[in-house]
Order: sequence, then C-alpha cells, then structure tokens
Amino acid sequence: MPKNPHLAVLDAALAAEAAFVRAEHERQQGLRFPDRVIVGLSAGPLDLLDDRPGGWGRRRLELRLQRGVPWHDGIRPGDPVRLLPLGGEGWLDAICDLAEDGDYEIVTTRSLSMTGPFELQARLDQRTTERYRKALAAADLHGFLLKQPLLDADVGGDPVDHPAFAELEASQRSAAATALDAPLAGIHGPPGTGKTHTIVALLQAWTQRGERVLALADSNAAVDHLAERASAAGLRVLRLGHPARFRPAVESMGLEARVRAGLLGPALDALGRDLDKLGGDRSRAAGGERKRLAYERRRLLDQARRDEIDRADVVASTLGTFARQDTDGWPPLPVAIVDEATQAIEPAIWAAAPSVERLVLVGDPEQLGPVVKQPGNPLERSLMQRLVATADLPMLRVQRRMNRSIQALVDDVYSGELTPHPAVADALAQDLAGVAPTPLTGRPTLWLDHAGADFAEERDPVTASLHNPGERRLVVAVVQQLRDAGVPAESIAVVAPYSAQVQRLRLELPDIDVNTVNAFQGRERDVVVCSWVRSNESGDLGFVADGRRLTVALSRARCLHVSVGDSATLASHPRFASLLEIFAAQDAIDSVWSAPWNALLP
Repeated sequence: MPKNPHLAVLDAALAAEAAFVRAEHERQQGLRFPDRVIVGLSAGPLDLLDDRPGGWGRRRLELRLQRGVPWHDGIRPGDPVRLLPLGGEGWLDAICDLAEDGDYEIVTTRSLSMTGPFELQARLDQRTTERYRKALAAADLHGFLLKQPLLDADVGGDPVDHPAFAELEASQRSAAATALDAPLAGIHGPPGTGKTHTIVALLQAWTQRGERVLALADSNAAVDHLAERASAAGLRVLRLGHPARFRPAVESMGLEARVRAGLLGPALDALGRDLDKLGGDRSRAAGGERKRLAYERRRLLDQARRDEIDRADVVASTLGTFARQDTDGWPPLPVAIVDEATQAIEPAIWAAAPSVERLVLVGDPEQLGPVVKQPGNPLERSLMQRLVATADLPMLRVQRRMNRSIQALVDDVYSGELTPHPAVADALAQDLAGVAPTPLTGRPTLWLDHAGADFAEERDPVTASLHNPGERRLVVAVVQQLRDAGVPAESIAVVAPYSAQVQRLRLELPDIDVNTVNAFQGRERDVVVCSWVRSNESGDLGFVADGRRLTVALSRARCLHVSVGDSATLASHPRFASLLEIFAAQDAIDSVWSAPWNALLP
C-alpha cells in the first residue's frame, strides 16, 4: 500500500474494482450455458472448421456457430478467450482474432487436443490492473519529473507558438501554444471542436523539433483515429497492441507488421517455421530445440522492436497496452499526449508518466468518464476532472460538427461559449446527396414523445438491463422514414443507454450502426436517433440521469438529432426538463398520438 495518501486511495480503489469485476465474472461463469451466451460471456455451440499454423509457432483455429444459434457480440477481436468442449473436460487459452456474424478465429500457442462442439468463453485478464498497482507503488517510492505536478494537479506553462500551429483557429492555437512546453497541460475539447486537429498540430511541432512522441488514449478506436490522422500528416507512426484490435487502415503501422516487413523479418519467419515443424513432438530433443529456437526468436524480436521504435516519430498505444510494455532499452520519449483523457482512470496516467518528461491531457470533462464497474468507486473521477477542478484549462470554442439547433441542446453545458462553424451551422439531412426533403429530413431536431402511450420499460431477466418494446417500434419507424427518404444506412446511428435495448434494436435494424451511448462516445453520424428507454410511473431514471451521458448522446449528430422518449418520466430530472423546453422552443416535439406516429399505437 503506498504511503502517499492520494496514491493509497487510488491503489485501494483499483483493488476494490478488481475484486468486484472478479466476483461478477465468477457469477457469470456459474450461469447455465444459454445464459452465459445471453450475458455475452460465452459463444456457442461452435464447430471447428480449420486448425492451421498461425506463424511464429502459433496455431490459428477457425470456428463457426452451429446453424440456428443467435450471434452475440460479447466476445470481440483482441479479447483473451478460453475454448472449452461442451460437456467435456479441458480447455485451451487463446486470443480472439476475428468475431463476425458467428464466425470466430482464435490464435493460440498450444495444439488442440479436444473434440467439439465447443464453447468460447471470455477470459478474465487483470494483468493491466496489476501493472497499474505496481506503477502506483513505484511512484510512491521513487521520484520522477511529473510526480509532483500530478499530485498537485499543477498545469500550464508559458505559451510558445510554432509554425505547425499556423492553420489552427484562434482557440486551438492558444491551447496548443500553452501545451507545447508545459510540464503538465490540459486542453478542454467540447464535441466537434477539432481536438484531433489540434493534437496532430502538436505532434508535428514536437517531431519537427526532433522529439519522439507517445500518443495515448483509453480506447483502441481513439488510438487508431490518432494514428490515421498523424500518418496522413506525414508522420511515421508505430501502433502498439494486438493487431486484432486495429482498424484495417492502421494494420500496416502495427509493431508486428513493421517487424515482419523489417530487416529481421525473414529471420523471424524462418525461426517461426522451424517452431511449426516441431509441431506436437514432446520428446526431450524436440523440447530442447524448441527452447533454443524460442530464445533466439525472442532475442531477435526484442531487437527488431527496439529498432522500429527508434525509427518512429509517434508511438501510438492504448494506456493499458503501454502499461504492459517493458520499456527498458527504448529510446527516449520526451512527451506524451493523452486523448480521451476524461475516459482514462487516473492510475493509467501514473503508469505512463514516469516514461516521459512532459504530459498533455486532452478531453471533455462534460462527457462520460472512465468505465468503472463498482458503483461509487473513486476511480470514476478521472485525472482530467481533477485538473478542471483546480485550473482554468484552455477550451476549444469553434465546433465543426453540428447544426446550430443541435448545438443548442448542449449550449448550457458549455456556458454558451461554443460557436458553430458556418460550414455546419445550417446543415440538414435533406442536403445530403440523394436525400429527398421530407418533414423529417428538413428539420435538425425532433423529440418523439410517447408520454401516456403505456410504452413501459421492461427488465431483461438474465442481464437485468432495461429495454422498451414500444419505443423500439418508434425507433424502427423513424429509421424507415429516413431510409425511404434516401438517407444511406451508413449515415444513420441509433444509440440507447441500455445494452438490452441495443441488442434488440440490432436484430430489428441489421444494417444500421446501433450502440450504447458509452460505446458511441467520440463518434458521429449525419443522423443520430436516441432511444431513452425509461418509462415508469415513479420517474426513476437510473444512470440515464447522468448529465455527461446526456451530453454525449445529444452531441453526436451533424444534421439531425432525434430523441425518442417518455417526457412524463424523463422530465422529472431537471436537465431533461430544460432539454424539453429547448425542443419546444424549436417547435421540435411530436407526439405519438399524432399522425403519422399514431399508427404505431397498440
């Protein structure tokens, strides 16, 4: 346990979160197999389609759900998994490399000795938490340049302009100049204000001065986005992490891909082939040869990785992946920048901070914070939120995403300081290519109200998540109207706060991007339809009352935002009450009791 009071609180919070997650995982493992599938812990029954060499001494197994079995996306590429025979004994640990429409590919270092059908189960991996706790213990014992600024939340420095900032607008340029040389800096970036544009300008400024940069974020999606934008700006980006979690556009930037294409790639491939030839031979001679080959491969691989890091301008990684790296022997990384900083738990920042001399955090404290499973855990408060509480961070003020009426839905959150760029201020869905003008596509906002229609919320008996069948009918009808008007499916997103509603809507809208509000943070679409789900006599909103979740949901759309909800339930919360007043002022409230929506009443 660290002696420093702040670090001790973080360490205890990590331990409590780990115990909570472990208990929930064990609870789910104790469910019946069909219920394990429903909650997303498992997939199956699965048949084995192929078992082949996966390169560098690994095996690649291809599996498919049996006919008629519904697919659940609880297991995703990059997840650690365990393959078990249904009704049999034994297991095989692996990494999921593909999960798509019932097809799975997993990569393992062991040979398969079981027969199917199989269950694929998500494996609990708490190594990142362990590394975070070790980082806190090390920070408690040792000094480093950023230790005291992090403890004191001491941000800022003298502004320094740079030619790389020439194309930034005024608020972006001011924020970048403040961050360029500060030991610890923060930039407040509301939705659509060009956070990534500002980050890339900083990356260019640092690299032009000969400094290698560590670009971090909490999610793989955010890291991929940074990597793409930095690469497009002419920077050499090296992406750390498991390739299964990368977008296709950044696969060639991955460390493994760069190593394969590098000078030592052919030698590593040859060693991998030699390991594959040994197969399942368990003789003493084969064991000795396998050990020698594995040692030589590991030695060459470490050298190849150091060479690639040395050649990179920007090393891009999730915070969790970076925490698991052995950075001994790495070339210096003078500065790190963290995007989505409000979504990162504070110990993740402490794990990265000793490796750098300067640190810049970029995010929006008005949007969702870290994903923490244990209610009330101190980890719910990010380091970025601590900075905002003690300092006036520079804020980006010109948003280039939303129609001005959509921006009005969140104006109060940002004290009216946002300005819509002229290019987006009056954008409508009917302006999109091939889209016809209709009462829906010709407006920027709509609240579709089903108060009094008895579209009550329901609780899923297995997951305990909420869904609303009547509200789903309205959402499907809205999407159908949009599609009939010519709005492309890829221009539409549907979001809901509850996973049970999301899972059901995905079945009803298979061509539409449907996600939880949490999962959609950081993303945008021309049209966003939000299903609020809650409809009850007591006015209970649960976590829907979280103002940050509401801000995220309201700020994803460019041209049209549609909220579907029960005003009688939701208006019991002051923020929703104010929001409904804004919709009313925009003449943007339709009732399910009016045409054409009344056709959907029971």
